[in-house]
Amino acid sequence: MILHSPDVKGSLQLLNKNSGKYISTKCIKGRGPGEFSGLIEYKTVGDSISIFEPTKNLISSYKTDEFLKDSLSQNAKKINIEKLKPNFDVIPLSGYYVSRAGVGPRFNLFNQTGKHISDYELFPDYYKDVKSNNHKRQLVQCFFFDPKPDKSKFASISYIGGILEIFNIEKDSINRILERNFLDPNLKIESEKGILQKEDSNVGFFGLYTTDNYIYTSYSGLSTKEFIKKKQMDYIVVFDWEGNIKRLYKVEGGLTALTADEAEGKIYVVTKDNEGVDAVGVIKM
Repeated sequence: MILHSPDVKGSLQLLNKNSGKYISTKCIKGRGPGEFSGLIEYKTVGDSISIFEPTKNLISSYKTDEFLKDSLSQNAKKINIEKLKPNFDVIPLSGYYVSRAGVGPRFNLFNQTGKHISDYELFPDYYKDVKSNNHKRQLVQCFFFDPKPDKSKFASISYIGGILEIFNIEKDSINRILERNFLDPNLKIESEKGILQKEDSNVGFFGLYTTDNYIYTSYSGLSTKEFIKKKQMDYIVVFDWEGNIKRLYKVEGGLTALTADEAEGKIYVVTKDNEGVDAVGVIKM
């Protein structure tokens, strides 16, 4: 199991999914071959792992078996994303890359060589009152997205309010094909210069993991004030790619991250043990 939990050595930790035992640290910090000089974002897509370095606008793609070796291969596929404005996560789709933009539009679309093609600016209807650039910059950071492993589409979830969206690419443009609203964000915009998320704003989805069959996500439903005290999600919601809820799990002890192994029929979560220490938990599907 790969956990995005930076330590003094690197950004990703490998854990034994059955015991939770630490195995090694990956994406070692440094400037040598196979090392990374700054913060990274990663995505697992099919049998590959993509590492994005925002400070370099660089994507390095590894086959999973190569990534899990003691040292990273120097044969990674590398793509430089055209630098327009800051980008956060970058995901691969069939013939394209999509980034979660830091400022400006909500998503940026690039071709397979990294050249910018188009933008996507629309937010869900729940955020129709968000008009200032200041608030839009804050709102962009409250969405998380992952591609379907076959790279035909991608899912997006919201942290402020509970919203699921599904997108595909048509004619070099990002196209929203589904929007499901599950929790009103309860936004109260008093000033264009203020903070968008208030104490009584509602916290929806957070963790996200996708397979070709389902979308797995963690869910809270608490107010921001309540969530700050608890710092964990309470539920796992499983959607199909038509946006229908297929399963719902209540996680005793809460969770901060999740992944799934459908072949084994198990969902793995990062939770707390009886002493309040981080631990790996297993839920049978």
